[in-house]
Amino acid sequence: MKKIKITLVLLTSTIFSLMSFAQDTKTQISVDFKIRNLGFNVDGYFSSATITTNFNSDDSTKWTLSGSVKANSIATGIKKRDEHLLREDYFDVKTYPDITLEATNFRKTSENKYKVEVNLTIKDVTKQITIPMQISDDDNSLKLSAYFEINRRDFGVGGSSLTLSNTAKINVNYTLKKE
Repeated sequence: MKKIKITLVLLTSTIFSLMSFAQDTKTQISVDFKIRNLGFNVDGYFSSATITTNFNSDDSTKWTLSGSVKANSIATGIKKRDEHLLREDYFDVKTYPDITLEATNFRKTSENKYKVEVNLTIKDVTKQITIPMQISDDDNSLKLSAYFEINRRDFGVGGSSLTLSNTAKINVNYTLKKE
């Protein structure tokens, strides 16, 4: 009986691992950032993000795009710094676990390039910003890429630090492979 239970547990965990892998191969999301601290660039990323889209209409006024990042998934390569970024003076993840983005308008600027107006919410502060975005949609995949800058102080992140740049550079890439 003990062997059957162990086999069942191993089989179940293998199936869930394969299911997770299958989901990862369909959707790929990266949310990376760069900010200067003490004169040096600090690179990092958020490992947990979701993006929901609907570009099924030829009319861009009917398009939808929203995203969410788990603030506690921040990674800069230094564990103590990452732990500090979770605290109240930075992302305050206990109170504000998610960073969200909601598109409100898409304006085409050239082939596959758009200016997208979004509401970005960090620590319960929402700011409307315009993000340049490349959107390509073909029979095989939907791809979005955006590079933009935000002022961290607009969202109450990092307080009035004199050593930390006010400007954070954000790079988002999303690929949805169609079946």
